[in-house]
Amino acid sequence: MAYFHTDHFEPWRPVPGRSGGFETGIGDIEKYLSATAKLDFARKASLFFKPNVGYTLSKDRPLRRAHPEDLLGFVPREDAERRIARAMTSPIASGSDHEIQVHIHHEYFTYNGRGPGFEAYEYLQTPRGRSFDADRLELAVRLTLETIREDAGIDLSGWFFVHGNWSLNASDPKDCTIVREIEILRRNGCLGDFTQPAGRLHVDSRIDVPFLVDPVAAPKGYDTPAASPAEAQGAGREMAERRFFIWASATTHASCSIDTYSSAVQRRLKSPRATALEHARRGVVVDGVLYLKTHGHSLHPSYWLPEGARPIPHTDPGVRAELAALFDAADQVGAEVQFLTVAEVYDRIITAPVREGRDLVQDFRLGFGSAMDGIGYTVQFQGDDGAPTPPPPLEPWSATLPEPTTAAPQATAELGAGSTRSVARAAAHIIPLSSQDARDDDMDTGGSNEALIESASTLASIMASGEARTINSIARDVAMARAAKMGSEASGVTGFYGPRAEQRALLQPSELLCAAFLESRVTGVSAVYEIGCGLGMLTLFLAVRGMRAVGLERNAARLETAKAIAAAVMAKAPPAHPPRWLHGVFPKALRKEPGLASSVALVTNLLGTATAGQQEAFIDGLRGFGAVLIDVQRFYTRRSNSVEFTELLNLFSTAGFETPRLVFELGQDGRFFWLNNPRPVRRARLGSLLSALGLVRQQPVGLVS
Repeated sequence: MAYFHTDHFEPWRPVPGRSGGFETGIGDIEKYLSATAKLDFARKASLFFKPNVGYTLSKDRPLRRAHPEDLLGFVPREDAERRIARAMTSPIASGSDHEIQVHIHHEYFTYNGRGPGFEAYEYLQTPRGRSFDADRLELAVRLTLETIREDAGIDLSGWFFVHGNWSLNASDPKDCTIVREIEILRRNGCLGDFTQPAGRLHVDSRIDVPFLVDPVAAPKGYDTPAASPAEAQGAGREMAERRFFIWASATTHASCSIDTYSSAVQRRLKSPRATALEHARRGVVVDGVLYLKTHGHSLHPSYWLPEGARPIPHTDPGVRAELAALFDAADQVGAEVQFLTVAEVYDRIITAPVREGRDLVQDFRLGFGSAMDGIGYTVQFQGDDGAPTPPPPLEPWSATLPEPTTAAPQATAELGAGSTRSVARAAAHIIPLSSQDARDDDMDTGGSNEALIESASTLASIMASGEARTINSIARDVAMARAAKMGSEASGVTGFYGPRAEQRALLQPSELLCAAFLESRVTGVSAVYEIGCGLGMLTLFLAVRGMRAVGLERNAARLETAKAIAAAVMAKAPPAHPPRWLHGVFPKALRKEPGLASSVALVTNLLGTATAGQQEAFIDGLRGFGAVLIDVQRFYTRRSNSVEFTELLNLFSTAGFETPRLVFELGQDGRFFWLNNPRPVRRARLGSLLSALGLVRQQPVGLVS
């Protein structure tokens, strides 16, 4: 057995509630090294290091610019910053067994679908601003390598990469629209990528073994036939270095993450043997060796708060118990356990004995639903006239890095006539089912690809409007203020909500699409009930959009913060129908609610612990509604394949709901089905009485064709 850990290692970050600047990261690294040195399985991690390559927007400040006309550039380092950086990296490079690799976040200095909230946002919305994206990313890569060389004395001539926010090669345009990213990495010495298994399931390749690809200038191009994927096992160094290595496995982020600030990981750690069995069953096996990969964010602020900090991942008792379950099992069968770095894993896989040849395109059905087939495109390019055009080639590679310069006067102009630069145009990440997938699921896909793309346009339109941005901004301020004053548990701003509040992203893309769908495609709705509304963002957004919305939440702390957020938003612009809030457990809390037969139940991102019987009872409670809109991927447990989706939807069919209809899919961020209920069950005596008196509307809920 071979164990290796890939850490998203980010020492240049503030920690809430702690005084001091970036220099505090020096002590954090020293503590990390001290703690991991005591553990045999943790002292040899691959630290995907994110150095401080700062950027800013200025037309007159000397910056290292990818192009003289680019207003956005990278800030030259000062002596104080170099001193801090060397104090951070030198103990790793010279005093530990850890390996330094490369981690880059570029979502704030290249165009993507994140929305406002950072300095360069408005500039990156212009064709001029985003025309330099690929050049700017390449400069960031080279400055990162230069910084590591200067600070740690390490010349990374052959190195490995982990993508910030997971979205390698435009696989999720929320953060990346650089379709030539792999090409950029490879020509700057990168041998391969260890991003997978990602925190966003939809960026993972369908291939579940380590493989080699050619760069493809398309969203998620590594997952297409054009990449000519081949197994990495036995490829040999010469072949591997001509191509690009991608680590992939059947195990997912749900099993490989050891970030204990995640409530999902906390729940998983309660059954350490179950996860160990998952790794043993689904892990990568090469030449008889099981490769076990974990990943985490050991310098995440959650582990370093002045009060209430958690143990860093490898020192957490639950993580240690989980790993020990596998290591002990290996000992019992006489298998050697080795602790490796990613460079050693790469070398062992490409030099292993060749396995019998496989056609990865055929075996993993890459011909279905790939970007190269014209299905599921999330990034397109346009020229000066706005017409679609192929992605531009990379600029010639320069042997020297640019010196700091100011921007030329013409930098403020838009792309002019005769320009050869085309620019990225991003949409929501919607993954339509292929025809083959539809046959496997035996379900109605809910419309053509064109309809799904139209939904993406609707989402982009809503996100561009002021409503979503304003709500996210206000919600962030209220949630963070309550968390700071009351603590995460007392405010309900825990786990899932904390990081999203910090990023002004509490209102999620899936919620915006739910709202757009209910507005444009559903008729006859008297009210929408969000069951398990959390901080109430979707309920509030529906009310702001003019719908009658009710949020039901069993966690009183979350509900109070939901009310506080709603009050702050409504103080700016009172909606015609303010949201109603109900505290209690479903379905008991709705027994006295009238009009459910003409209402829609929303069940989104409802994760938690429930037996099969409890889940069936929940679905039985939904029989009172005229229709249900549900995320089948996140109903108590995470579901990731058609078999699991079908098992859940069959429970609805048994309960009397009509054939499920897929309405949109957002990868790991949700797979939403519409279920019409032709015969709602009237459970409330009051509701039945009011209906009999004609005081409650009971017209059927339906879809617009």
